[in-house]
Amino acid sequence: MAKPEVLAKVDADLERGHTHLAAQRLNSLIAADPFDLGLRARLAAVHRRTGNFAEAGRWGYLTEDVTEAELRAFAKAYSDQLRALVLHGETPRDLGPLAAARLAALPHPPVFSPRQVPAQRVEAYKPPEDTSAGEVIFGLLLMVCAAIGVISVIRWFL
Repeated sequence: MAKPEVLAKVDADLERGHTHLAAQRLNSLIAADPFDLGLRARLAAVHRRTGNFAEAGRWGYLTEDVTEAELRAFAKAYSDQLRALVLHGETPRDLGPLAAARLAALPHPPVFSPRQVPAQRVEAYKPPEDTSAGEVIFGLLLMVCAAIGVISVIRWFL
């Protein structure tokens, strides 16, 4: 279904008071185009209408009209705010100055290009050199219990 048709259904859902269905439709549009700030603003308005300030803050984070209460609720509900914004490591175009400053203030994970990825060293497994007597005894007891269990199962079948 084309975006204008889905948005028309969203409007119809909201007129009937079906906010949950409208939010689902908007979520599917945002999944297809995560950088459409208009869609994010509309979804924030739906959540604002239902009193869900955490989600209103989440989806309104990149807009200029999000309230401080919504931003606080979003920060309280999501420990990893950058991940919750569903940006896939990219910055949306056309951010307003307040939204751009908010996004820049979030801690960003380091982004590596394929050439910059640190090489992972793979070392051969080395058993611990200083095995204590208690560990040896525990290992032997474990093997004895396993052997007794196997013998018991074999006798059970015979």
